[in-house]
This record gives sequence, structure tokens and C-alpha cells, in this order.
Amino acid sequence: MYKILLLTDFSAASRHAVAFTQTLFADTATDFCFVNTFQLLPEQGYGAGILLAEEREIAEETLAKFKLLMTKPPVPAHHTYRTMAILGEPESAVKELLTQEPFDLVVVGATGSGFSEFFGSVATGLIRSAETNVLVVPTSATIRPLAKLVLATDYKSVNDTASFNLLNDLAARKSAELTVLTIQNPQKADNEAFETSVTYVMQALDTVKTDRYTIHDEDVLSGIDTYLDTHTVDMLVLLPHHKSFFDVLRGTSISRTIAYDPRVPLLALYDATAEPTPSTASQTIDVIPFI
Repeated sequence: MYKILLLTDFSAASRHAVAFTQTLFADTATDFCFVNTFQLLPEQGYGAGILLAEEREIAEETLAKFKLLMTKPPVPAHHTYRTMAILGEPESAVKELLTQEPFDLVVVGATGSGFSEFFGSVATGLIRSAETNVLVVPTSATIRPLAKLVLATDYKSVNDTASFNLLNDLAARKSAELTVLTIQNPQKADNEAFETSVTYVMQALDTVKTDRYTIHDEDVLSGIDTYLDTHTVDMLVLLPHHKSFFDVLRGTSISRTIAYDPRVPLLALYDATAEPTPSTASQTIDVIPFI
């Protein structure tokens, strides 16, 4: 059974993300957990505890109504639903929940809103910090059968092929076609993936129908956009490595740039960072473009 966290602020974007996910997992046993985080302005004195209790009660009542709304259509018997109201920010709340209970996926709607791309949205924050898979669903995403998955990777930056478990399952259950997309910079001689890395990744995907596609472009984002412009894609898949806030400020995070305002649903697979070895510790972001 899958266990999925569905973050909601009760907006149209979050309702759409929930409906998209319900359809995506309609054919498999799933435990859905609706999570709403609420804020409390700093208060002094006796009234703080009363305000906290009131805010929590409001959040729980609204969550109950939201659950009723999202389960009003007939839902499969193999789906279960529960709710949680948590004080704090979404990113920190998810981090804490993951220490208490394993979840296979965190789902959030995306509207491209936020202070800026650097400071980001809830989606970009989760991709940076959550130690599990994250699905970002744009409001423009059409709810339809999953037929075309695209995994963008340079092959070399994959730490553990176990990260592909969810991708393999989705592709198999939906009989979807998987394309492994590589963006190669023609100006860099060292940008070719090592054959052993290619073999390592492709063997992990050998249970699903897979093909390979290469675009030559000096800019990874531009290359991915070119592919999306010319092909029908139901879901884009990336393996982001969890980098620091300062890496995000330097603009070295491809996945979080895409997550800020995704054109198609984005599945960020959790790939735990391996300990650096002397041969890899000196690599730069230019050598590993898809993190």
C-alpha cells in the first residue's frame, strides 16, 4: 500500500492536485493523508494558548469539510483517507512528519506564486528538503491517462537505482512509455555520460518500455523546454539532489527552477546523496547538470 501526503491550503490548486493524484493511484491501494498547516502570529501572555486552540479547531473543521468534498465522488474501496492539522510552515511540517511515519510521496499544487523563483514556493522548498518523493501538479495539468513519462537525467548523478521504484511502478501499472532524456552540452568534452553509468540506469528501468532521446544544448533548462515544446509529455521526472539554500541562490538547481512554475506535472524522485569520494568531490555543477 502506498502512503501519500496531500498538502492542502483548500485552494483550487490544491483541490486539482488531489484529484490528479486520486486518478493516478486509482488502481492501487493507497492511504491518503490530507495535511493543512496553519500559522499563529506571535502573541504574548495568557491569550496565546486560547488562540492556538481556536486556530487548530478551525483548521480541523475545514479539513473535515475538504475531505468530504474530495471523497464525495465514489472512491475505490482500496483507498483510505485521514487528516492532520499542524502548526507551522509546510516544509518544516513535512520534515517532522517524515521522521514519525514513512510516506512514499508528498503532493503539492503549483501556481508559480511566491516571493521569487529564488525564495520559491512550497513546491521548491519541499524538493529541497523532503526526504521522499515529491509530486508537483500545476493547475494547468489535464487529468488524463498517464501515457508518456520523461526522465531527464545525465546518468552520472544517479546515486541509487532504488530511487526509480516509484517510476517503474507507475510506468508498469499505466502501461506508459518512458523516455530517458539527456541534454548534452556540445561545448564540453566531459559532458558525455560514462557507458557504465548509462548501463547502470537503463538496467534499473528494464522492466518497462523505454527509449532514449538526446538534445544538444548548452543550457539544460532550454533543452528540456525544447523537448516539451515538441513532444506530448504527461509527466516530467527528475532526481534532484538536496542542496543548500545558497546553491539555490546561485541558480544551480534545475529541478527547483522547474518546480516553481512547472509546465507539466513534475515528479521529483528522492535519491539519497552518497558520500563523496576523492574522485567525485571536486566535480562542479557544470559536470552534473541535472541536480
